[in-house]
Amino acid sequence: MFVSLEQIWILQDSGTCLFHRKYNDNNNDENLISGFLSAVNSFVGSFGDEIKWIETNRHRFVFKMSTNLIYCACTSIDSNAILTYKRLSRISDHFMLMFKKQLFDSGEPIPIDIFKKIAPTVNRIFAIAEESGDNTYSNTIVKPTFKFDSNEARLMSFIRYKRKVSITDIVHFLRVSDTEADNALRKLEDQRHIMRIEYPDGTEQFGLRPVLRGAF
Repeated sequence: MFVSLEQIWILQDSGTCLFHRKYNDNNNDENLISGFLSAVNSFVGSFGDEIKWIETNRHRFVFKMSTNLIYCACTSIDSNAILTYKRLSRISDHFMLMFKKQLFDSGEPIPIDIFKKIAPTVNRIFAIAEESGDNTYSNTIVKPTFKFDSNEARLMSFIRYKRKVSITDIVHFLRVSDTEADNALRKLEDQRHIMRIEYPDGTEQFGLRPVLRGAF
């Protein structure tokens, strides 16, 4: 199944943009589009409906609404819309784990830059390499060094023991934060020590790459 992510927004339903990331060379106005996306959501909501996606001749805008927030991904028209929606749902879960306190509990003004911390999670879920911006990881063979920090070493041992694990398993059993789990997974994926398996229902698990299984 194919998804080509071009842009992603996380908005408050008022239209305030909390997070935006661009993966193409489009020079459109971020604030203008944020207002448009919020307005479209409000218009559809006035009928008691929930928007799933809208299409142009070249792009598809997929929406996920959750707890007064709007998650929207712009993809190519030939991308899998249902898989995009499920990936947005996972990002929504992570975003709430990371920022629920700031959004709903603190009562203090929120510095927008704090939400940039979700970027590595977005890149991981959509399989985007941070350095190149490509939607696939590099095929360059990286020789394993097996030098890990504490979280990475624990994670490698955990995956070796369980064979396949979800990020929920990692957070629960290793007692690390969602951000720590994301960081460790990203580093191990970048080093090609582990692989991500995505299932048709949009869920994902992680396992050791076959070439490494005999080394651990």
